[in-house]
Amino acid sequence: MCYLQKQRANILNSFFTKIIIITLLTVQLSPVSAQNVDQGQPIFLESDSAKWDENSQKSTYRGNVKVTQGSMKLTGDILIVTTKNSKIERMVMNGDKATYKQKTRNGKRVFGEAKKIDYTVANNTIVFLRDSVLTQGENIVKSNKIIYKTDTENIFAGDKDGKSRVRMTLEPENSDE
Repeated sequence: MCYLQKQRANILNSFFTKIIIITLLTVQLSPVSAQNVDQGQPIFLESDSAKWDENSQKSTYRGNVKVTQGSMKLTGDILIVTTKNSKIERMVMNGDKATYKQKTRNGKRVFGEAKKIDYTVANNTIVFLRDSVLTQGENIVKSNKIIYKTDTENIFAGDKDGKSRVRMTLEPENSDE
């Protein structure tokens, strides 16, 4: 009886070990598979004026600023782009109403607006600050601060202090039952 219990324990341990490994691999690989196809596209910038500062590796675009990369579009009044080794690290768009639009890999439309949009390219993070609204499909999130992860499509809203209210409108998925 003791031998059978040990065999059973070994089988269960092996089973749970495999489940844990598969779960870790899935979690580890999911951001890679969710990467947006727009990242490999060229970036087009339009504005009324532009200034490049070689020392700080920053460029400033003013007046009716439009940024396009594949399906991703950013608009606003002032854009500051920070580069490193000729690659864009960060784009900060300010305006009375700065906007962000993008079509995700699975075809959902994402639309955001705020007074300030801070896009850090390396970690696929867009932070919407002040009077922020983010629409993902039919769902709407409103707050003073919204963080959107472009690779996983996760949304975080509000602040750590709890001083900023979060308002959401969540539409149920249509089911063909």
